[in-house]
Amino acid sequence: MTPLSFLPGTRLIKYLGIINMFFIRETTSLREEGGVSGFLHTFIAEVFAMVRAHVAALGGNAVVSYSMKECVFMENPNKNQAQCLINVSGDAVVFVRDTDQEATPTLIHTSCGGTDGPT
Repeated sequence: MTPLSFLPGTRLIKYLGIINMFFIRETTSLREEGGVSGFLHTFIAEVFAMVRAHVAALGGNAVVSYSMKECVFMENPNKNQAQCLINVSGDAVVFVRDTDQEATPTLIHTSCGGTDGPT
């Protein structure tokens, strides 16, 4: 995942579409999860994992123009509660490295031996 619109040293093979996802998480055990920082760190890591899994399910291997457009956090420390809303977006794509693409079209088919079957 990158905020860039391209990946250096790669070539775009297929555009799979726009990703625009909303995630909501809440907890009633904020202190047990490491406080606000532990809660947010875990949630953002899970968001990244879910976006990567979604793109992989579409057949992609990268997200370009990645953006976290909104992150709303609400906390009630007296009740040990917190809620968070995150909106992420980007473009799901398939990239190949320039070296991989150069090797792909030059496949040479050779046969071993001059017989078609066992001797």
